[in-house]
Amino acid sequence: MILKKALMSITLCLAAFSLQAEVIDKVIAHVDEDIILQSELERKIVQAKQQIRSRGGQLPPEDVLEKELLEQLVIQSLQYQMARRSGMQIQPSELQQYASQVAQGSGMTLDEFRLNLAQQGIAYELFLDDLRKEILTGQFRDAFVSRRIKVSDKEIDSLIQSMNAQNQVEYNLGHILISVPEKADEQTVNQAKQKAFAVIKELKAGADFAETAQAVSSSPDAKEGGDFGWRTESTMPNLFANVVSFLSKGEISQPIRSPSGFHILKIKDKRGEQQHLVQQTNARHILIRPDAITTEADAKQQLANIRQRVLAGEADFADEAKKHSDDPGSAKLGGNLGWNNLGVYDPVFEQTLANLDVNDISEPFQSNFGWHIVQLLGRRTDDQTDAMKRQQALRILQQRKFGEEVENWVRELRDEAYVKKFVEEDA
Repeated sequence: MILKKALMSITLCLAAFSLQAEVIDKVIAHVDEDIILQSELERKIVQAKQQIRSRGGQLPPEDVLEKELLEQLVIQSLQYQMARRSGMQIQPSELQQYASQVAQGSGMTLDEFRLNLAQQGIAYELFLDDLRKEILTGQFRDAFVSRRIKVSDKEIDSLIQSMNAQNQVEYNLGHILISVPEKADEQTVNQAKQKAFAVIKELKAGADFAETAQAVSSSPDAKEGGDFGWRTESTMPNLFANVVSFLSKGEISQPIRSPSGFHILKIKDKRGEQQHLVQQTNARHILIRPDAITTEADAKQQLANIRQRVLAGEADFADEAKKHSDDPGSAKLGGNLGWNNLGVYDPVFEQTLANLDVNDISEPFQSNFGWHIVQLLGRRTDDQTDAMKRQQALRILQQRKFGEEVENWVRELRDEAYVKKFVEEDA
């Protein structure tokens, strides 16, 4: 690009399609601080024709094809300039890796691919230059446009509800109705609402749902402990369907208002959806990093001494972590790392945890971060199905919006750019 700027006002000579024959090149468009050469357009035309023929398609008129491809080069140039200004670049070794992937996609080694290009009269260096531009513009476009895409929680919730309906997810519901008389005044409605909130508070504090339903619910299912049975969203009242898809197994809803009163739902179980169960560990550790004063042996011995005092009941693990741990994030929490999925820790740290029983404290061991002792506080299986579904819905919505947002960005980019084409003048 720098070379092209320096030579913008003079005629260039490049080996465009024949490695033996020298052809006269010329500038066919100015695009902000860049130029587009006749040879670039001709390469683009050759590539496009090959792709159309390989698909068995019909070639458009030459002038139409040329016009469309020149506009593509203009847009690519604008994006490439932005990518370069942002500091994005590709190292030569990385570019060669991409070139190898292109060759493999064509069923050839890189050497075979280079020979094939030469037989077509295309210089390998020009191929690399085109490839560099395509990669940089693609990476920049994806990153830049992704930041422009906004997805609301409401959109995610709506898509999850639609996905659940399509997958026929079934919910085993518990149901409590705090009734409100027909034509009740505002005071009576508020009293029923407050009663519903009080019931929810008791349930969340551990009250048995079935016993509570039998005691307070006005629903016909109260005598069965509020058992509403297994229902899909399509076979339950719309008021319920608008709520259940956003609740996790075991979760209790907020009061749901209907003409009958205030409903309280509990998701007792779910089936028909792909569960995402994750193994987690809860642990705490003490880290000591060797430095100019503390040697590797000193760090290991210090941790061994701390471990011995804790096991003997002469010291508290949390207090020792606050005093001695070099992990600033966990030290102030007594070394507590909280619940984490398997695989998030350093491999040595992970393996040490795997070999411990609950409440065991490890011997001192070394990881990439220094020397540790770790205590396993617990293991559990965490149902992260809802979190997975939200991430899946977010990705789907982002993909749906991406194409539209690219078009918006390209249009803005084109409208704000200085572009002067010379093709018509030279025709």
